[in-house]
Amino acid sequence: MLYAILFSLPPTTTTVRALLGLHIAAGSLALLAGLIPMLGRKGGPVHVRAGRVYVYSMLVVAATAVLLCLLQPLTLSRLFLTGIAVLSFYLSFTGWRAARQRSAKPASSDLVLSTVATLVGLGMVGIGIALHAVLFAFFGGLICLFAGQDTWVALRGTAAAPMPWLLRHLTRMGGSYISATTAFIVVNLGRWLPAGAPSWINLLGWMAPTILGSILIARTVRYYKAKLTFRNTAPEKPAISSLE
Repeated sequence: MLYAILFSLPPTTTTVRALLGLHIAAGSLALLAGLIPMLGRKGGPVHVRAGRVYVYSMLVVAATAVLLCLLQPLTLSRLFLTGIAVLSFYLSFTGWRAARQRSAKPASSDLVLSTVATLVGLGMVGIGIALHAVLFAFFGGLICLFAGQDTWVALRGTAAAPMPWLLRHLTRMGGSYISATTAFIVVNLGRWLPAGAPSWINLLGWMAPTILGSILIARTVRYYKAKLTFRNTAPEKPAISSLE
């Protein structure tokens, strides 16, 4: 029965409308929840709860995006949304896991997810090339890059991780939020702009989140990297003698 409705449902059907409503609600919640850890106090219970809400919301966003892509006729924009949703979820999940485990090396239990994500990324690259959907193939390549690296590190067992867990958490969660924000802007930009708006504004909508977000992530990483370096190189305070 599922095969009979693949790529065939119009947007007016109850199923599609319900999935789209859930997708929009989860995406809106993710964008709001993601602001709390970025702007609020780091490491506290509010930070942790908001981060958990963000990751779970991105899971719903990715799942509904995949279902909407499978149930409706294929379009380049739908492929783009699916690719960016899957990428955003994977980055958020791995960044969240790094903070929970206090380790930059993926746990063996994460190997299944990273392997599946790598295969999904490869499939996206193949479909993107076949359908000339460059963006879909691009996001598939990014998934392969991150998930493939995680798979390799997990398979190496006790090998040293490429970065401290805090930096992995910052870069992955930041990259996820950039991806989600880009999707939100690109989808809604046409509704916000007046008729006859110059085309370069659409290009700006694509580029601005990545440029600004990358600058902020780089500054944050430098700040925490300096703190970690100082903490590791600072001389230990001499023990106070009991005779003094």
